[in-house]
Amino acid sequence: MPDGSSKSPDAAYITAEQAAQRTVEDLKHFLRFVPAFVVELRSPSDRLDKSMVKMEQWIENGAQLGWLVDPIEKAVLIYQPGQEVKRALGKTVSGTGPIAGFTLDLDEVWSCYDLD
Repeated sequence: MPDGSSKSPDAAYITAEQAAQRTVEDLKHFLRFVPAFVVELRSPSDRLDKSMVKMEQWIENGAQLGWLVDPIEKAVLIYQPGQEVKRALGKTVSGTGPIAGFTLDLDEVWSCYDLD
């Protein structure tokens, strides 16, 4: 990343413009740049504060949108440059910016976790 750190998101999306800037050979390997959209999935062993710092670093280094999906709290923390972190608690979370039009069914996500 621009700050010299190296991170790997749990999921990511690159725009067509970002893909066009890469060679076919680049796309065959681990991509060494900041994607437009990143997703981090908090596992039971992850500390929330550390996951939040990681999301802030993604945004500071150029990600346009980041979701910290937290099945423990059944919430999604939404990160965008220049904005306060938003907390989505409903049945879905809708994408903006690079993923406008995408909706994630949170009931489906939460059903994959038995954290009681």
